[in-house]
Amino acid sequence: MNMNPINVLGAVTLFVVYVATSCFGLYLIKAADGWKSSTFVIGFALYAAGAVIWMVILRLMPLSFAFPTAAGSLMIGTTLLGAFLLRENVTAWHVGGVFMIIAGIALIAANA
Repeated sequence: MNMNPINVLGAVTLFVVYVATSCFGLYLIKAADGWKSSTFVIGFALYAAGAVIWMVILRLMPLSFAFPTAAGSLMIGTTLLGAFLLRENVTAWHVGGVFMIIAGIALIAANA
């Protein structure tokens, strides 16, 4: 996937927006008081927007690059949101896993 710097910036932006909308949508769904709350509805809308962005990513990038990058990024994003916003326990194993995911994404991106 030979990309010039402008295309790389566009790809990074797409992934950042995808991860942010999907993860924050999941956070709001988790934090909502119930199915009919505005928090749940906004969370669902953000998560749905993330799904639309995912479809754009799939159309623009090879699946062998897009899927592992997106999946890994979502795991990192949900771990961070869980730790900081939901006060979930993040162990050394979690942190080690996050660093392994970052290394895997870097290896895939270097070969793209």
